[in-house]
Amino acid sequence: AERIRNLLPHFALQTHMGGGSFGSLFKKADKSGAKVALIVGEEEIANDTISVKFLRSDKPQQTIALEQIQSILGEI
Repeated sequence: AERIRNLLPHFALQTHMGGGSFGSLFKKADKSGAKVALIVGEEEIANDTISVKFLRSDKPQQTIALEQIQSILGEI
């Protein structure tokens, strides 16, 4: 989370660790008004990637290199 915050200093980030299924975590993110959900699991950590789920558009979920996060979220 710290690395993502450093890459995205102008974004407000909330973290939810564990505590339910992906579905319930996405519902919390949606209810909060978030535009995207960032998913960082064991596979993403191992591959230095991040998955981006767009909550307010029809864009498909993407897995990208962590360094690309600014360019992807800069479109929002």
